[in-house]
Amino acid sequence: MPQTNSQNFDVVIIGAGINGAGIARDAALRGLKVLLLDKDDIASGTSSYSTRLIHGGLRYLEYGEFALVRESLREREVLLRMAPHLVRPLPILIPIFSGMRRGRGKIRAGMIAYDLLSLGKSLPGHSTLSAKETLRRIPSLNSDGLLGSVVYYDAQVEFAERLVFENVLAAVEYGATLITHAGIEDFATADNHLIAATYRLQSGESRKAAARFFVNATGPWIDRVLARTRSASNERLLGGTKGSHIIVAPFVETGLTAIYIEAQTDGRPFFIIPWNGNYLIGTTDIRFDKNPDEATAENWEVDYLLTETNRLIPDANLSRDDILYSYSGVRPLPFTTDHQEDRITRRHFIKQHKHLNNLVSIIGGKLTTYRSLAEECVDLICQRLNHDCAKCRTSDLPLPGALNLESFALEFTKRSELSAAAKSRLLRIYGSRAGNVIEFCRNQGLTEYLDEEQTILAGEIAFSLEREFAETLIDCLMRRTMIGLNADLGLNQVELAARIASQHGHWDEQRRNNELQKYRAFIANRKNFPQSNR
Repeated sequence: MPQTNSQNFDVVIIGAGINGAGIARDAALRGLKVLLLDKDDIASGTSSYSTRLIHGGLRYLEYGEFALVRESLREREVLLRMAPHLVRPLPILIPIFSGMRRGRGKIRAGMIAYDLLSLGKSLPGHSTLSAKETLRRIPSLNSDGLLGSVVYYDAQVEFAERLVFENVLAAVEYGATLITHAGIEDFATADNHLIAATYRLQSGESRKAAARFFVNATGPWIDRVLARTRSASNERLLGGTKGSHIIVAPFVETGLTAIYIEAQTDGRPFFIIPWNGNYLIGTTDIRFDKNPDEATAENWEVDYLLTETNRLIPDANLSRDDILYSYSGVRPLPFTTDHQEDRITRRHFIKQHKHLNNLVSIIGGKLTTYRSLAEECVDLICQRLNHDCAKCRTSDLPLPGALNLESFALEFTKRSELSAAAKSRLLRIYGSRAGNVIEFCRNQGLTEYLDEEQTILAGEIAFSLEREFAETLIDCLMRRTMIGLNADLGLNQVELAARIASQHGHWDEQRRNNELQKYRAFIANRKNFPQSNR
C-alpha cells in the first residue's frame, strides 16, 4: 500500500470502483494531488458484478437514450484502443422468435440506428441470418417459432477488476496515493465546506485527510457516505437495483456464440455469454434498498435464469447442480418513483451539493462510459478549484498493460519456459506487464505452477501483494490473479496461495488462518441462494 507523510490533498476520492479509479487517473494526470480511498479493495463493489460488457447500450434505444448510446459507442472505441488486452470485440446473436415483444422490425430498426450512431467504428456492422443459418451457427437453439437472427458486435471486458486496477495503477504512477481497506468514519466541515475526512485502517488506526475538494464515488453506498457529512440536505440520491448472474460450465458440444435474448417470463433482455472458459448468464433487475454488502442471488433469480436458458436451449437441461457459482451487485442508479426498473436511466450525473460546496457525488454510470464521466468530473474540479489543469489525455494514453502490447505479445509467445496456456492467461490478465510478473517470479524463486493445467505461477500471489496493492487473500485471488473466478473458485489453490501470501505479506499464523477463513466464507456466499419473499 503506497504511503505518504502528507495528509493534505487537492482532492480526496472516496470509492475505488471504476468511476473513482477513472477520476483518480485523470486528476493525477492533470497535476492534482490525489488521495483515493476505499473501505474494501479496488473494484470490490459494483464494478466486479456486472455482465462484463463494454457496450453501446442497444437496449437504451428503446427508451430514446440516443445521447447515451452515442457516448457509449464512442467510449467503446476508446477502450478497445487503450486496453486491448482487457477489452476485446464480441459477436452477439439476437434470435428472433414469433410472438416476441420486440419483433423482427423493431430489432432491425434498432440495429440500423445502432450502426448509424457508431459511424467510423472499428467493429463490423450488423448482419441478418435466416432461421436455417441461425441453427447452423447454434444447432442447439430452440427451433420452435424461430424466424431468424441478427448478429452484431460489442465488446467484452473479461476481467473488469483488472480494468479498474490498471486505472488505479496509472493514477499511482502519476503521483496519486491509494489507501484501501480504509472505511470513512467522519467528516469535518466549516462554512459549507468539507475540511477533512477521517478514516480507519485495517489495523484500527484512525487517520485524517484534508483536501480542497471531495468526490463521493462510492456507487450504491453514496447515501450512506453522505449521511456521515451531517449536511442539511436529506435528499435521497440512490435508488439501486440488484443484478444477479450465474456461472455454469459449457453445456453445448461446440462453442456457443454470445446470445442476447428477450426472456419469455417478463420480456426483459438477458445474456448467455462465453466467459473465462465457462458461460455467464444474466442479469436480473430488481429494486434493492438493503445494504449493498448484503446483495446475493436469491432462489427465484436463479430459477428465472435457469428456466429462460433451458427454454432457449432445451438440450442444456440446466439445474442448480450445474451452477458453479453466482454473483450479485447493486447498480448505483438515480432514485426515482418509476416502478419499472428497466426504465431507470443508465446515464450518469455529477451531483453538486448546495450545502457542501466542495463535494460532488457520482450517480449512475457504467463500465463503458467511466472515462468520459471522469473527464467531466475532473473538468469540474479544476474549475471549482480555479486550478490551471492540463488538458485531459486519458483517451490518448494506453493503460499500463497496453504499452507496446503488440510487439511484446509477439515476443512473449515465443518464450519456451512457459506453457502455452500460461502465456495466454498472463497476457489476458496483465498484458505487457506480464514481463514484469515473470521477472518478479524468477527473482523470488517462485516460478512453479499452482495448478495442474500449468497456467498459474506461484509468484503471482506475491506479486499482487508487493506490486499491485493487494492486502488480503480475497484481494489476491478475486481481483488481481483472477484465480477466484475460475470454475473451482480458487479453492484448489487457496492453501498454497495463503502460504505464499503469508510469507510475502508478513502474516503470522493467526492472520493466515483468518485470511483463509474469510476467503472460504466469501466463496460460500457465492454458492448460497437465500429464499425470497417475492
